[in-house]
Amino acid sequence: MRNSKRKDKLPPFVPILKEMIRSPAYKKLTNAARTSYTLLKLQCCKYGQDEVKFPYRHAGEYMDQHTFGRAIKQLIELGFIEKSFEGGLFRRTNIYKFIEEWKEIKE
Repeated sequence: MRNSKRKDKLPPFVPILKEMIRSPAYKKLTNAARTSYTLLKLQCCKYGQDEVKFPYRHAGEYMDQHTFGRAIKQLIELGFIEKSFEGGLFRRTNIYKFIEEWKEIKE
């Protein structure tokens, strides 16, 4: 009888490409922005998913709310994400879309 679980299967992980880590845009990110990007990517459940919901309060375990806000602004400025829906005052959750404009940033 064959075991249904493969022993060589990887545990759940958050993929970040080597190309991104080596890019000039990634090198400009603060550690808070890098952590924030990882937290956003952690919300992806399916391959190819490019939008996630993420309220500021969920970042509270990792950083201050204001630090998270600055990190999100930096990720937007450097072309890693964009807001596809702004919740904020409407008591709705922000929706972030992963983009690849960071590839166009040169040193």
